[in-house]
Amino acid sequence: MCPGGGMVDAADLKSASRKGVGVRVPSWAFHNKASDFMILVAIPGTLKEIVFKMNSETQKYGWIVISLWLVATMFGFIMVFTIGLLLPSISEELNLSPGMQGILGSSAFLGQALLAIPMAWWTSRFNPIAVITSTIVLGALLLVLQGWSPSFAVLLIGRFAFGIALVTMEPPGAKLIYQWFPINKILFVNAIQNAVFGFLMAIGVMLTPILLEALNDWRVLLYLSGAVYGFIAIVWTLLGRQNKNPLGNGKTGEVDTEFYPATPIIKVLLHKDLLLTCLGFAAAAVVFSSFNTFFPTLADDKGISLRWSGIILAVNFVTGGILGLVMSKFFGKMSYANLVMVVLIVIMVASYTLITLTDNRAILLILVVFTGISGAYFPILYTEAFKLKGVTINRIPIAIATVMAAFGLGLVIGPLITGFLEQITGLQLAMIVAAQFGVLLLPAGILIKFTNDPQELEN
Repeated sequence: MCPGGGMVDAADLKSASRKGVGVRVPSWAFHNKASDFMILVAIPGTLKEIVFKMNSETQKYGWIVISLWLVATMFGFIMVFTIGLLLPSISEELNLSPGMQGILGSSAFLGQALLAIPMAWWTSRFNPIAVITSTIVLGALLLVLQGWSPSFAVLLIGRFAFGIALVTMEPPGAKLIYQWFPINKILFVNAIQNAVFGFLMAIGVMLTPILLEALNDWRVLLYLSGAVYGFIAIVWTLLGRQNKNPLGNGKTGEVDTEFYPATPIIKVLLHKDLLLTCLGFAAAAVVFSSFNTFFPTLADDKGISLRWSGIILAVNFVTGGILGLVMSKFFGKMSYANLVMVVLIVIMVASYTLITLTDNRAILLILVVFTGISGAYFPILYTEAFKLKGVTINRIPIAIATVMAAFGLGLVIGPLITGFLEQITGLQLAMIVAAQFGVLLLPAGILIKFTNDPQELEN
């Protein structure tokens, strides 16, 4: 019953449902007569206020679930991206050539690039909570395997498999985001993801040199990381949950179903916006992975300590995360959103090129702020895979996996190109060449229509 004695009938509730409002009325709020069916809302306030309160409570626990998923995935990415800081120690012990270093640096991303789509298709039929739990446990075991590895081959296999485990967590995570949040909030959620990634990566790259120095053994550091990942698996098992009553996203009821005439996979893979997104991510990943893997080595050649390299990498991660979070609040509403993307791309190419040319610490810190600023593209472009027009929600995990496969491909190409070019041209020129791949982000920045308007998204 609404204030003033009004009743809310089934037609009103149906109308609210059609508008994408996640309405769930408990059984004690129903009153049934043989001649008439009425819904009595036993909480004071209008239906809109009640629904808002229910959705707010739902999203509160949703943040807990998604935050835990983010910690799990981001910790895995820390272990992948900090390989550059471990490479000097690993190379010295295992006697690795620059080419072998490039292969090792890209091996985790090769598994991601090759198997992201098949794994997304296969795991989409299983409970996302169970999929994430199993992959975290597998990841912990693979970190221990890498620490134990007696040879380059075993270490390579361990990292390759770890990349597969890591990318397997992305599609079920996307499914959980769709369950817990309305579609017009997804850009903000992804921006939070990018910011968390930035802060955790910053902590990771600053702590890694300190821990490596304290432990004096890269193997012990990997063992310790495996134990931490195991603890994360336990916490996720206790608190990870699906939302059995997902919020309306303009395609009500599709979140937990495999059918609802699902968009043909080939149509998803050939979607124009998805192709542009994948090209952009692959190009940006080449730039990022080349810098992240080889900058500590380049800095060491210029007399810059490993700790300073960690600080510079940390600033890169944090800056992009903060700016991406800020821009997520209004980017999709800008009339000049595409221009902003183009500016970010120009900053990316210029800053990643210039940062290889100096050994002045003050100038390095200034330039790395700009490389970080360019990273604000990530949540904006990543969110496009959630909003593909004409694609049903149960195919969104395939779209996300395709983006991650493209990103993984770029992460493979970056260290490989840089490692092998180093043997021909020297490391500095090799990194400059890799930085120019950022130009391939321009088609996405120019041609995709960026929007975060709920009505446009639902259409």
